[in-house]
Amino acid sequence: MWDFYVYLLLGLLVFFGFTVRVITGFGSAMLLTPLISLFLGPKHAVVYIILLECAVAVVFILKEKLNFEVKHIFVGGVPGIVAGIVLFGLLAQRIVGLIIGVSVLTFSILFLFDIHFRTENEGLLFTTLGFLSGSMGVLTGINGPQIVLGLVNQGYDSTFIRGCMITYLILIDFITLASFSISGYVTANLLMLPIYSIPFLFLAYIVGTYLLKFINPEKLKRIMLLITLFAGTLAIWNFLPWW
Repeated sequence: MWDFYVYLLLGLLVFFGFTVRVITGFGSAMLLTPLISLFLGPKHAVVYIILLECAVAVVFILKEKLNFEVKHIFVGGVPGIVAGIVLFGLLAQRIVGLIIGVSVLTFSILFLFDIHFRTENEGLLFTTLGFLSGSMGVLTGINGPQIVLGLVNQGYDSTFIRGCMITYLILIDFITLASFSISGYVTANLLMLPIYSIPFLFLAYIVGTYLLKFINPEKLKRIMLLITLFAGTLAIWNFLPWW
């Protein structure tokens, strides 16, 4: 059993990560998964993050306007989750940790350097990214940046992206959680752990919606990406075979 200070640290991390999520529509998993992996181990960290994502999804359903316009991401996301569940059971903790670190680092660099690969075939692009998002969401908890990259790449504005990401992550996170539950990865201890973080989660929503009126999401996104560069590097270092 951890002491009070560890629970407090987890709570503060959750508060920071989900404040960013409320403002930008994504980013909580990118920020939190590499860091929480240091406390819980990579696989438990992924399940913990999905539990938190589903808790905040309830608030989003009640408070936010949902956007289902880009349907192909859902078409690709569901089979991606199935593929991810199969791999999740086969891969070792260290491999999952390295995948988390490498994926966080890669997406951070792609966003920071504003890399584009625009295509006319949006259906194929978003179906592919949805599949990648679904599978990586199971393996790493990080299921948002793939879709954000595609939306930014195709020229959608930040308001549209925020609404689309909130909607997409609500559905995908609940399906991922159901898949984890059916596969036996949601344990009693993991179900209890988010309870300590729920006050920080709802405080993050209140603070995030307030700050959204004053903060430029693009500037916050770049700050977040610099932090995730560090977090991804830390995760890779921590789970290297010789460490």
